[in-house]
Amino acid sequence: MTGELIAKVAKRLVPHEPPQKGLRFAAVSMIVRDRQNPSVLLIKRAERPGDPWSGQIAFPGGKMQSGDKTARDTAVRETMEEVGIDLDVKAEFLGYGGVTTTHTGTMDVVPSVFMLKEGVEVSPNDEVASYRWVDLEDLLEPRARSTYELEFEGKSVGMPAFVVGDYVVWGLTYRILSSLIGEPG
Repeated sequence: MTGELIAKVAKRLVPHEPPQKGLRFAAVSMIVRDRQNPSVLLIKRAERPGDPWSGQIAFPGGKMQSGDKTARDTAVRETMEEVGIDLDVKAEFLGYGGVTTTHTGTMDVVPSVFMLKEGVEVSPNDEVASYRWVDLEDLLEPRARSTYELEFEGKSVGMPAFVVGDYVVWGLTYRILSSLIGEPG
């Protein structure tokens, strides 16, 4: 399926920014390298008090700020801040994925998908504990599918997840990836 996966993802993208529904708005960058054997950049967020996504596996991204005209602008700015990649120079913007609302219902997050045109150096800032390029094909393998046990209000809740080495991708990032690449086989 190599090479076909990016075509599959591209069919799920739209060129126009999704409308905002009145919630806080954020954008993330799904950065893909190598069209024939695509991999995507995932980061592990640093542990930080008060950060609801502390320590989680995510895409680079964050909240829209007053200087950002579009979600794409937000994704480009946040990516430069968090991992030092200038997407305006190093990548082609492929489009937007569908808006995903956070589990709290207070923020809409739009994935902005980029294809790298050349190799890049990842330079994480202090918000990023680590990073990894993950083969998208691996996420479609049944062995990548798992359940993440989350403690919520004193109960253990099983959440669908992808497991890639020591990276457990669940929650918002799992939902975004699943919506763009499809469910694992």
